[in-house]
Amino acid sequence: MLTCILSDTLEFRSPTTTPHDREVAEKLAAELGVDIADYAAEMFAAKSDVSAFSDEELLRMDSKEYELGGKKLRISVLETTAPQVLLDRKQALMDAMPGVAGADGADDVLLFIIDILKEEATLLVPNDFVKQVAEKSFNATVEGDTVVLPGVMSRKKQIIPVLAV
Repeated sequence: MLTCILSDTLEFRSPTTTPHDREVAEKLAAELGVDIADYAAEMFAAKSDVSAFSDEELLRMDSKEYELGGKKLRISVLETTAPQVLLDRKQALMDAMPGVAGADGADDVLLFIIDILKEEATLLVPNDFVKQVAEKSFNATVEGDTVVLPGVMSRKKQIIPVLAV
């Protein structure tokens, strides 16, 4: 249960965190004799090792379908303490997006790499449609094939509600 709470709240960094989450986690940690910060660091380090996963698996790992402007999207989120590992695979991930979208009956994939420690997201921008969505949704200027979104940590509260074309 402690693992679930810490994962879901990103060790209380996510805007979805409630006081009840923190209260229950602290009680469980005390009962287990576990230091929350140390345990969360171990847990996030393990979660950040994506070496065994294909690009296609990463794009589907934590994703939800969403419709926007008549297009069906796969909104994928990868939470990590080592974003550079994923960014080193950026081109391969972007190359895999059309195949994953097509196989899943979607028009496009939006991949957000969430840096748990810096509390920001990097959106991969493989095409003009995703660029348009990024600029309109997050009031960002996209130059190149990524855009950093400070403070964005939650698909549920900070990504899906603001998506626009």
